[in-house]
Amino acid sequence: MKLDGDRIRELTLNLVGIRSVVGTIEENRVSERIQEILGAMPYFRENPDHLFYVENKDDPTGRKSLMAMVRGRKDNNPKGVVLIGHIDTVGTSDYGDLEELATDPVALTEQFRQLELPERVKDDLESGNYLFGRGVLDMKSGVSILIHLLEEAAKDPENFSGSLVAAFVSDEEGNSRGMLSCVPELVKLKKQYGLDYQMALDTDYTSTRTLMDPNRYLYAGTIGKLMPSFYIVGKETHVGDPFGGLDANEIAAELIRRINLNVDLSDDVMGEVTVPPVTLRLRDLKPEYSVQTNRDSYVYFNFATHDSTPSEVLHRLMHVANDAFLDVIEKLNRQYLSFTEKMDLPHKKLPWVSKVYTYDEVYDAVAAKMPHLREVLDQHARGLMDNGITDEREVSLHLVKKLHGLWGKKDPMIILYFSPPYYPHMAVSGKNEVEKKLIRTLKDLSDETLPNPIRFRKFYPYISDLSYFSLPDEASVTDLRRNMPGFGISYTLPLEDIKELSLPVTNIGPYGFDAHQFTERIEVDYSFYRLPDIVLKTVLQMLEE
Repeated sequence: MKLDGDRIRELTLNLVGIRSVVGTIEENRVSERIQEILGAMPYFRENPDHLFYVENKDDPTGRKSLMAMVRGRKDNNPKGVVLIGHIDTVGTSDYGDLEELATDPVALTEQFRQLELPERVKDDLESGNYLFGRGVLDMKSGVSILIHLLEEAAKDPENFSGSLVAAFVSDEEGNSRGMLSCVPELVKLKKQYGLDYQMALDTDYTSTRTLMDPNRYLYAGTIGKLMPSFYIVGKETHVGDPFGGLDANEIAAELIRRINLNVDLSDDVMGEVTVPPVTLRLRDLKPEYSVQTNRDSYVYFNFATHDSTPSEVLHRLMHVANDAFLDVIEKLNRQYLSFTEKMDLPHKKLPWVSKVYTYDEVYDAVAAKMPHLREVLDQHARGLMDNGITDEREVSLHLVKKLHGLWGKKDPMIILYFSPPYYPHMAVSGKNEVEKKLIRTLKDLSDETLPNPIRFRKFYPYISDLSYFSLPDEASVTDLRRNMPGFGISYTLPLEDIKELSLPVTNIGPYGFDAHQFTERIEVDYSFYRLPDIVLKTVLQMLEE
C-alpha cells in the first residue's frame, strides 16, 4: 500500500477550489464533494452505510459533516484508527483585491509574483516549492491525505487489516459543532462493529514554533483551551466628576496588562510550554454615547493549558484580578490626592475596595435566597436564544449580568467565569501500552539528521478537535460546569461519549506558513511527497496486531 503525492495534490486543489468559510452553508459543499469522491468507489457502493452525513447538532446554519469507514477483510483484526480533518476555513476578506483568487492556488501563486511581499514570503514564492491560498495549509491538504488513505484501503480491503474511521468535520474554526456531533457516532460505530480504537489522528497543519525554527514536527497529545472571562462592574459618574466613580474600563485595561502574553501564566509540562494567554475580546457595555463614565465592561482571554485544571486557572486568575483591582484603586487615590492638592481642596480617601468573585460563589449566594435559580437562568438563556442571540459567549455574558442583577449588590466588583468553548488538553505520556506504542512509532519516524529535521514533540500547539477524544478528571469537569454560565443549555458537550472514547491523539500534518493570513502557503515537497508516507506508516503500525 502506497500513497500518491500527485493524487493528494490534485485532491487539495479540488477542495481548496470550494470556498467553505466557517459559519456558512458552503461548508456542506466540501462534505458533499468528498462524498462524491468516495461514494464512486466500489467499496462504498457495496457498503453504503459506511459513508454517511452527520448533521451538526443545534446548528442554525444547517451544516453537516461526513463520516467514512473502511473495514479490512484480511483477518479479524478489531483494531481501528480514527482519522479527523476539518473542511471549513477562515474567511477570505484579508486577500483584498485578490479575494476572488483566494481559492485558486495556481492562479493566486502566479499573481503573487506581481506583488511587493515580505522577504521570507518572496523567497518561498521564488523557490517554486510553495502553493498559496485559503485552506491550502489549514487544512484541505491534510484532509486530502486522509481521503487518499481511505481510497487506497478501500481499493483492496481483502488485503487490509483493521479499520479506518474518518470524520470530515465542519465548524472547527468556530465552535467545533461538527466534531462534537460526530463523537457520539464514533461511539456507535465502536459498539456496533466491536472496534478497538487505538488512537485519533489529525492531519491539521504544522509550522515553525519560533521565527528561526527549521524543524518539521510530529505531535502526540494536544493543547487545551479555556476562556477565562471577567465581568467588571464599576461605578458610573459624570466626566466632570471623574473621581466620583470607578471606570470599569480602567480595571479591564489593568487586567489585560497583567494577563495578556504573560508567560508566567503558561503551563510548562514535559518540556513543553503553552503560548501565554491572549486577549480575544474587550468591550464596554454602555449602550449609548453620553458623558457618563462606563459602568460595566467585560474581557475574555484565550488561555492554553497542558495540565492546569479549570479550578487551578480560576484560583490563579482570582489573585491576578485582585491585584489588578488593588492597583487601580491605589492609582486613583494617588491621582485624586494630587488633584485635590493642586486645587487646594479638602481630601478624603476614595471608598473603593477590591471585590473579586467566581461565578459559582455568586450563584451560591443568590441560590440561597432563590431556590429555583437554575430554572430562572435556564429560562433566561432560552429566551436569549429565541431572540436571536446565538453566540455562546454572548449568552454567557447575559447570564452573568442577570445573576448579578438578581444578587442586588451595587458595589464595584469583578466576576470571573468561563466562556465557551472548552477544549480539554490531552497528554500522551506512555501510561499504557497503546500510548507507549504511539510514542515509539512517532520517534521511529522522526529524523533529526535531515537539513530540516523531523522531530517528535508533545502537545500539538494549536487548538483543534483532537481535544474531544478524552476528558480530564471528573472534578475538573465539575468545576468547569459550575463556572460556565449556560452549560447544558446554550453550550453542551457529549461528556459521556468523550469519556467512552478516551483515546491518545496525534497530529501529523502538512507544513507551511501563515495560517489565517493572506500569505497562507504550503511547502509542496514535504507535505505532498514525504508526509503521507509518515501518516501511512503510523496508521499501519497502530493497527498491527
